[in-house]
Amino acid sequence: MNKPKNGTLELLKLFASYMVVFIHVIFPGKIGTLMETLARFAVPFFFLISGFYSYRIPPQKIKARVKSILYLIIFAAVSYTLFNIIVRLSSGGSEDISAYFVQYSDFHTLVKLFIFNVPICSEYMWYLYAILYVYVIFYFVTAFYVKDKVIFSISISILILHILSGEILSLFGIFLPGLLVRNFAVSGIPFFSIGLLVKKYQKKILTIPSYVILLSIIIGTLESIVSRYFFEKKEVYIGSLLISFAFVCLFIKYSNIKYPKSIRALEGCSTYVYIFHDMISKTLRSIYIAVGVNMKSSVLLENMHPIIVCICSTALAFLLVKVFHHKDCAGVFLR
Repeated sequence: MNKPKNGTLELLKLFASYMVVFIHVIFPGKIGTLMETLARFAVPFFFLISGFYSYRIPPQKIKARVKSILYLIIFAAVSYTLFNIIVRLSSGGSEDISAYFVQYSDFHTLVKLFIFNVPICSEYMWYLYAILYVYVIFYFVTAFYVKDKVIFSISISILILHILSGEILSLFGIFLPGLLVRNFAVSGIPFFSIGLLVKKYQKKILTIPSYVILLSIIIGTLESIVSRYFFEKKEVYIGSLLISFAFVCLFIKYSNIKYPKSIRALEGCSTYVYIFHDMISKTLRSIYIAVGVNMKSSVLLENMHPIIVCICSTALAFLLVKVFHHKDCAGVFLR
């Protein structure tokens, strides 16, 4: 029999999925910059909770998760490929479609896919490929009984590299391409492993006062804003790490809160919100053009577009959860 879902975690995942939307579908002006900056905690948070729910699980369960993620990747890739074909047919015809598929034979494109987890169909799907790689690596780590100390030592070293390459180098005006720090190795492995560590010391985390968690969110928010405005855009800020860790502490400490049915009805929607928000955003923009609305000349629509994308993505996610009897994709966003 399945354990009841952690309602606080489900809400935090949905909130974090909306933050992912705000990274890719940006509000105009300074508000957009602020939201995009603060939203950078979302991906580390997803890796963290994946690790949290993977501590001491048997290799058979890891294999099941790998299989589930592969199905999800295929589903997303087919959906976006069909969408891209339709878009090209409506604009350029068969030549555009041929050019699209030719990309699959390009060496640099394949390197981006297999090394840096950037798929052709939609670059925003990189997380799915990254978490797949992480679980495959974790399978062998578990199968060969690698000690916790070794896992955590390597992961902390990679995390330091992640901070150095993203946050510290920017202090000297050096900005690395995003894909060098946004992949399974530099992002996935360290945050996933910290999630394992959090699970291992879960009882101690339960003793952390609520005001400390709130303070972590406040400090993380301020650090992210200062870092962004003084040292430009980065994939992840030190403040993002504080916020993501604080969110993990929240769902651990407040796991027993009961939520109304209207809220619990949205359980499991976060995965599909993440997958389909880009497609929905582009479709909405096409609809605006078709009905003769210039989005850039409409301040209200420009400001409302990210919110409309969240609403439409949630509605589609809700339907897909009902159709597929969604079980949170066996550890994708993640349990």
